Amino acid sequence: MGTHERQTRAHLLQQQLKVVQTEQHKLVAVIKQQIALPTYDEAEAVFIDEVLIVQAMKLAQRSVNDDKEAQYELAHLYRGIGMMTLSAQCFQLAATNGYLAALYWLGNLYYEGLGVDENIERAFACYEQAAKAGLADAMNNYADMYLRGETVEQNETIAYHWFSKAAMLGVSEAMFTLGYMFEKGVGVEVDEQTSLYWFEQAAFYGDLYAANYLGHKAMQRTAFDEAFVWYLQAANGQDIEGEYNVGFCYEQGVGTVQNLQKAKYWYQRAALQGDEQAKDKLTRF
Repeated sequence: MGTHERQTRAHLLQQQLKVVQTEQHKLVAVIKQQIALPTYDEAEAVFIDEVLIVQAMKLAQRSVNDDKEAQYELAHLYRGIGMMTLSAQCFQLAATNGYLAALYWLGNLYYEGLGVDENIERAFACYEQAAKAGLADAMNNYADMYLRGETVEQNETIAYHWFSKAAMLGVSEAMFTLGYMFEKGVGVEVDEQTSLYWFEQAAFYGDLYAANYLGHKAMQRTAFDEAFVWYLQAANGQDIEGEYNVGFCYEQGVGTVQNLQKAKYWYQRAALQGDEQAKDKLTRF
């Protein structure tokens, strides 16, 4: 069998069962259930080759021996091919065995209702436990639930505390939210300089939304050269809004020399991602 030959998800599960040495483990029971009554969309196109199957077999062997890292990796493997019930089961196993990142991902699945019934309270509990144990991404989500008042009384002070901790640990989304809080005076006093600092930090750490936002703010104060730089950063990260904005700058000569060929190129990139404004622009070239 060639390494690029397509296989089904059922075949992958059957191969996993061949290599596990126990019938007693919870994962084995769920694999069997998914073979008999799959909860994933069997018609959904996924790419499964022999390399992935071998990886899945090895991870299954380690997972039934309660290797928490293997359980976590297998959860992501299942997630990548749309087998969310098994993904949730593996995240649960890894979390029970003390793997913090698995607890965070389990919270995400409960929040979205993927592979498990949607349960915002359980999502909150997962984020809280992982955040208080020091996981930065969980701190951000935990803070966000306090900011929005989801399953807990809204508390902007607590939200600010946890966003700050997450930001100091490098979470760009938390940095952006701090920028917003200082800009709007949410839980803190309005401070434009501190707001700008956090927006810039978010962009520096790869938040493409922050780069676009900084571009918009620069445009508002007619700092067109600066706006173009921020838009280009977002566009180079394949952000659809950034691609459109760079196309606009080249078309109009805003912050850069007018270049209709480059404008068309960036509009095409945005259009390929489904941007309707970009598609409309291309009809005029």
